[in-house]
Amino acid sequence: MTDTITLSFFQKSRRLSPMYAAYFMLFGVFTPYLARYLTAQGLTPQQIGVIVATVFGVNVFAPFLFTLISDRTGQRLPLIRIGYVLMAIFYLLALKSGDFFWYLTVFGLFGVFMSAVLPQMEGVAMNVLGADKSRYGQIRLWGSAGYVVIVWTLGAALDRYPVTILPVIGAALCALMWASTWLIPKETRLKPGDRRASKGLENAFIDWPQVLVLMAVVFLWQLGMAPYNTFFDLFLKGLGFSAATIGFLISFGSICEIVVFLLIANWFQRFSERLLIVVALAVTVMRWVLLANLEQSFALALLIQSMHALTFGVVHSVAIHRVGRLFPPSRQGFGQGLYVSTGMGVGLICGNLIAGWLWQGTGAVFWFAGAMALVATLLAYFGFKPIRSQG
Repeated sequence: MTDTITLSFFQKSRRLSPMYAAYFMLFGVFTPYLARYLTAQGLTPQQIGVIVATVFGVNVFAPFLFTLISDRTGQRLPLIRIGYVLMAIFYLLALKSGDFFWYLTVFGLFGVFMSAVLPQMEGVAMNVLGADKSRYGQIRLWGSAGYVVIVWTLGAALDRYPVTILPVIGAALCALMWASTWLIPKETRLKPGDRRASKGLENAFIDWPQVLVLMAVVFLWQLGMAPYNTFFDLFLKGLGFSAATIGFLISFGSICEIVVFLLIANWFQRFSERLLIVVALAVTVMRWVLLANLEQSFALALLIQSMHALTFGVVHSVAIHRVGRLFPPSRQGFGQGLYVSTGMGVGLICGNLIAGWLWQGTGAVFWFAGAMALVATLLAYFGFKPIRSQG
């Protein structure tokens, strides 16, 4: 078993980065183009909204299902591998034509395991990084890089090939994700008695009021992200943008996000979490307002996508960083699961249901996104306080 303490940051990065790259490449196959795929199967916008809401809504419970198992066994990698295999199976089942309930079931089950593995991945990364936790962004940027490559490539491919290529590519990426886990060092297991004693001691120092504030901000932020995640592709298509251009624009947003991941460790040394997230959310409000009024300007669309650096890159980084400070090491799995459950679970299920109801092919749905981002900005400004010491 490799001792992660003896590994340099370069070695840790080389072992963790392929897992993040493959996972977010899959995310790039799935999220931006799911509405396009389901539209091609004859589903209505309201049905699509329900399916997407279900996919992300399972985040409410799925992360905790795997977290309970990993906490009991002290191992995360076997669960991650099982999750990847099941994701591939359910994604391939989407190739079989069916009605609304068929796609709801298939993609819902796919979503269970997609959401269950993510907090385990984050927990593994935090464990492997150890003293290098502040450099998490330099690992996570490979996920964004993979996302950029696949979204841009698929955008061009969908101008030539049928949308049915998506499940096949997704299943292949699941296999690549599974293979990438064998590069990761095995985790050091604590004895059950040691884990219980450690958790009992450390739970007393969790600053729960600040946990609740953070989760409320994350919930509102993801409420506003939902219309973008689900309907941005269809919105730009309706404005006359080609699939290749849309793919480039989505990818460009992620490229800007990568720049943030390279710089964020330094920013944490210079600025407070509160300042970073308030500025990022304020820019997010501006982004959704501009998007709601977008017509056929590629230059404006490019400007809007550049704001993704703050809308996602900074907000996500601050949230992950703050979870790492709010929860002690033995509770990182639970903390990451709570973050995924609140944001990608409750936030996105509510946001997608509302977006599906509001969607009429226009930018009006993004006014709702802007309103949610504004409330999140105010809550972060007034609610973020210094975290009480864990002793």
